[in-house]
Amino acid sequence: MQTGQTQVNRGPGRPSSGKGFDSRQALIDAARELFAGNGYDEVSIKRVADAAGVNPAMIQYHFNGKSGLLETAFDEAIAPVVAELGTLSSRGGRIDLGLVFDIYMRTMAANPWLPKMILQHVLPEGGRLQDRTAHRIAGGVAPAIRGLIKRGQTNGELRRDLDPRLTTISLVSLALFPFLAQPVIKRVLGVELDGPLAAALVEHTSLMFHRGAGVDHAG
Repeated sequence: MQTGQTQVNRGPGRPSSGKGFDSRQALIDAARELFAGNGYDEVSIKRVADAAGVNPAMIQYHFNGKSGLLETAFDEAIAPVVAELGTLSSRGGRIDLGLVFDIYMRTMAANPWLPKMILQHVLPEGGRLQDRTAHRIAGGVAPAIRGLIKRGQTNGELRRDLDPRLTTISLVSLALFPFLAQPVIKRVLGVELDGPLAAALVEHTSLMFHRGAGVDHAG
């Protein structure tokens, strides 16, 4: 017990066991894998702490408990997506919606636990992260994508007859569904969406979207 108190007093990311050891990040990494693989309710605080190699008291110290750890693990994964979309939306000139696909799909491919957490905690009715995710999407992601689509229509890059709201749904669906359905895709097609295949899928999806939503200037 004294050891746990010592760890807390040393400050964030500096428990007594290991110079330079980042206990906060270790807990986030362990939580992502355990929550995604076993489910939030089935994973105890002690189990996460043991996997991270820290005292369980550090979860309360860094995250104010297990639910705070779940929220932080998820938030810090999607924060770069929100930031990149905001930057892309604020740029002037011609748009490249291929970058939107790249942002989403690269994030999913790099974090294979993330689609599992979305399936477990975002999509189900009453999911633990549903309200939090909806707030983020409504406040940043959706307006940014709609803005890009409208700008593309104004610039003559995208068809003017498209409903920006429905086009946003289509774009996000194309970007996320392959990763949410990865277990079925792997079983049916025998492929895993990582490495070169994930990069090829980004290019393929972007091409498909532009063929359907883009303006053909050749004619």
